[in-house]
Amino acid sequence: MSTTYAETKAALDEIAARINQNKARLGSAKQQIATAEAELAAMPGQYGQVIADLDAAAAASPDNAALQVADQEKDLLVAEFIALKAVATAMKAVLAAL
Repeated sequence: MSTTYAETKAALDEIAARINQNKARLGSAKQQIATAEAELAAMPGQYGQVIADLDAAAAASPDNAALQVADQEKDLLVAEFIALKAVATAMKAVLAAL
């Protein structure tokens, strides 16, 4: 038995709904990536002074264990930040090209 008009219509409505749901998901994902990239781009301005002060304090007090640990932690976080910022920037650029 072949598909009835009602079955075809229901399937077409389902297809349209799923297309719209996934289009919205992709738009949301694109916006999330843009937001992440913008927030990452703003971080150097927000935390630059703290980082500079920590660098200066750690350099001035090489025997201060707490400052040396904080400086090492900062170095790890900066490296992770740089890698994540590059990913966010690349993802934003790829999506903009679509």
